[in-house]
Amino acid sequence: MPPRSPFPLLTTPSDARTATLQGLLIGAIVIAGLYVGREVLLPLALAILLSFVLTPPLLLLRKLSVPRVLAVGIVVATAFAIIFGLGWLMSREATNLAADLPNYQATLSKKIESFRESTSESSVLKRAGEVLSDLEQELSAPTDAPPRPRVGAPAKRPDDKPVQVEITTPEPTGWGLYQTIFTTLLPPLATAGIVLLLVIFILLQREDLRDRLIRLFGGSDLQRATSTMTDAASRLSRYFLSQVLINFAYGALIAGALWLIGLPSPIAWGILAGLMRFVPYVGGYIAAALPLLIAAAIDPGWTTFSMVLVLFVVGELFMGQVVEPLVFGHGTGVTPIAVIGSTIFWTWLWGPLGLLLAMPMTVCLAVLGRHVEGLGFFEVLLSDAPALTPHQRFYQRALTGDAAEATYHAELSLKEQSLAAYLDTVALAGLKLAERDAYRGVLDDMQIGRVAETVKEMLENLDDFEPHRWFAKLRSKPEAGKNGKEEESGLASLEAEESAEGALPVVERAELAPGWAVEVPILSIGGLSPLDEASAAILAEVLKKRGLATQALGPDAISAGHIASLANTEAKLLCLSYLGLGEGPAHIRYLVRRLRRILPQGTMILVSYFADGDNVKQAREMLKLAEADAYATSLEEAVELCVKAAKGELKPAGAGEAESAPPPESAATPAQAKPKRAARGKSQSAVA
Repeated sequence: MPPRSPFPLLTTPSDARTATLQGLLIGAIVIAGLYVGREVLLPLALAILLSFVLTPPLLLLRKLSVPRVLAVGIVVATAFAIIFGLGWLMSREATNLAADLPNYQATLSKKIESFRESTSESSVLKRAGEVLSDLEQELSAPTDAPPRPRVGAPAKRPDDKPVQVEITTPEPTGWGLYQTIFTTLLPPLATAGIVLLLVIFILLQREDLRDRLIRLFGGSDLQRATSTMTDAASRLSRYFLSQVLINFAYGALIAGALWLIGLPSPIAWGILAGLMRFVPYVGGYIAAALPLLIAAAIDPGWTTFSMVLVLFVVGELFMGQVVEPLVFGHGTGVTPIAVIGSTIFWTWLWGPLGLLLAMPMTVCLAVLGRHVEGLGFFEVLLSDAPALTPHQRFYQRALTGDAAEATYHAELSLKEQSLAAYLDTVALAGLKLAERDAYRGVLDDMQIGRVAETVKEMLENLDDFEPHRWFAKLRSKPEAGKNGKEEESGLASLEAEESAEGALPVVERAELAPGWAVEVPILSIGGLSPLDEASAAILAEVLKKRGLATQALGPDAISAGHIASLANTEAKLLCLSYLGLGEGPAHIRYLVRRLRRILPQGTMILVSYFADGDNVKQAREMLKLAEADAYATSLEEAVELCVKAAKGELKPAGAGEAESAPPPESAATPAQAKPKRAARGKSQSAVA
């Protein structure tokens, strides 16, 4: 059987497996390199992030005509003075707090004792303690038979006792003391020195580094690479600087509030709170643990503890739900699951500093993935933008048979667009993806049937979403009922509601052509497969919203065993829907000729091939050979042709010849009419 669609095979399964294995191998090598080279990469990452933070003030000084070297020196000296100053303040406050801790021991011991007494009075905890005590006694009870002594082992005397061994380390003196200090302080000081040098050189060579990155990632398109790199750098600089300022303000707010409450070392807790806010979601609450412990230790009651708890909870909620949305918009552009996953990844990879750098680095990778073509996979993995387009998401839901989820997304989309537009741009586009996969052979018959059934079930769920069929019934029978005025007023209100929704206009009964006032004037039939049947159901649903009663049928209706039943149909228009042309226009032309011999005189045939945008011109040329009364290549075009046919504006093929035919008394016999009816296709007037 010839292929049903003109879609080429893009890749083979072996190519896909090879690409997947290559990607996994590259990812493993990159992760191993990040772990092995963390001693070098961690200072580099810190320097890059600090350079993003310091770029806006540097550009401000450059606008004020400050020389580059002097501007870099001012910015870097100010930044590191603030960093070392905060570190010194925090260490001093921590030292003072450590000296005062013995004074708080008595209060904290009393609270622990009172808490223990209150919990011991609980019957549930008491019974649980008794059960655990009994189990411990059972497990530690000696067995009836004592263990047999080992052969040759000396007999153990009752008065033997184990000898206690104590290992002591002498206090370092002289050079050992200095060596211990150097060993403790030298690594962080060396890291700080490397970061300082890298920041200075990155800021001094900022334009040169940007040019090299442009050459590396986009040398073939300098305009696009320059604009995207500049946009990404400016976005990251604004974000990181705003994040630093917000966290600094939060730390100052916490420090001031704790000072008013009377908590010791408020500056240390403020600095800790500001730093921990770089940890997403839970950083602010983690920073509250130590202040809460100190609050419980200094106050015999629970007032200070409650005030500190309320302060951190309200402060975190206010910053996260009010301040950050106002500064950053709706969010950081990163999904919550990506933030959590990256936090775990960078903490495992680089330790505590990785915990602080996780959120900035995740945002940095997401922005680079959005702007650099070679890093686009980062946008898919990290960005909060939808990973699938609406029609891809619809197809995925249809593949799994999840009609409820498909209906839910449809209702969300229908808040912004009409049902006809949604069915055209999303549902029908999703069926085109299914048709392409069916052509490639990756969909079996069961999956194809599931997709079709999901589409039809979704259409049933959305049947009352835009109640135009009710409008059409009211228009078609205005005389029904005794209170005609009430019905007219109700119809007017419904029309006002319809126009407010921006829905499609409904065909009035008075506008119908002669002979169209039947129960079902249109039959929408799927051409070959269940997917075609689903597209026919979509067309029927839109026509119902236009006020035209339409019945959707499957390919069985035009099969060899059932096509003869269409001879008694009252329908005035048959719509044949195709997502793929099957054997080509020859098959459709043969079907159209056979339908003309069976259908009553005057019944028109419309062939719809819902082609992709690139195949529309080719589809039109092929459909011209089908010898139908009209053809369409989109849902919108098919609906408009059906409306024109219902209003009498679309004439059957060969209608011009019928007008100039001989009088009735000299009309041809039925035997002579057959070749004339078959010849109508040659003079058909295809309407686009």
